[in-house]
Amino acid sequence: MSNEALAAVLASTSAVLLDFDGPICSVFSAFSPAAVAEELRARLRLVDAPKTSEPFEILSYVARTEPSAAARAETELARLETRAVAEATPTPGAAAVLQHFDESGRRVVVVSNNSAVSVRAYLYQHHLAGYVAAVSSRLEADPNLLKPHPHLLFHAAELLNLSVRDCAMVGDSSTDIEAARAAGARVIAYANKPAKRDRFERLRPDAIIDDMAELICVRAPS
Repeated sequence: MSNEALAAVLASTSAVLLDFDGPICSVFSAFSPAAVAEELRARLRLVDAPKTSEPFEILSYVARTEPSAAARAETELARLETRAVAEATPTPGAAAVLQHFDESGRRVVVVSNNSAVSVRAYLYQHHLAGYVAAVSSRLEADPNLLKPHPHLLFHAAELLNLSVRDCAMVGDSSTDIEAARAAGARVIAYANKPAKRDRFERLRPDAIIDDMAELICVRAPS
């Protein structure tokens, strides 16, 4: 997809809903998802839980099979995510993009399946909180409200007092694209790995970028 497609998306929207893990940082770059999932299993003493390298699957399992323990599972996962973001690798260009949007008057809400406390911890640690208008992220132990469900996108738009149709979602996963489509937001897919571009093209987002810096260098449509 062309620069013109990206420019058209940005010209037709006034705010950005920005995913966290991928577009802003690599959350589990130092503390892998598999290690987080194993630690979560141990903390919750989940003997019968399925083996998985995905922490969210553990959260879903607890919410489904032991609802009374779901709040504790959420708390423990949030603690592990906060530990992970303390050493997370920043995404090249992400800080410059946030600063650019702030200077140009385009408000940003971070929309993430990661816990709100971990998102805010990272933003403060890297002095980025001032560039973000709000965070719409996981606050409770209900995985059914996470992307690809559009709930977090609708909440983000409410925080901005905007229609979600005035927002562009930037994300690096198919769940971001699905959530944006379900909500009615425009969507910019961030193909941060070569194999993702072909997959994203089949999902037909409004635009695709390979580098976050493209959000700064985009030229206005003629």
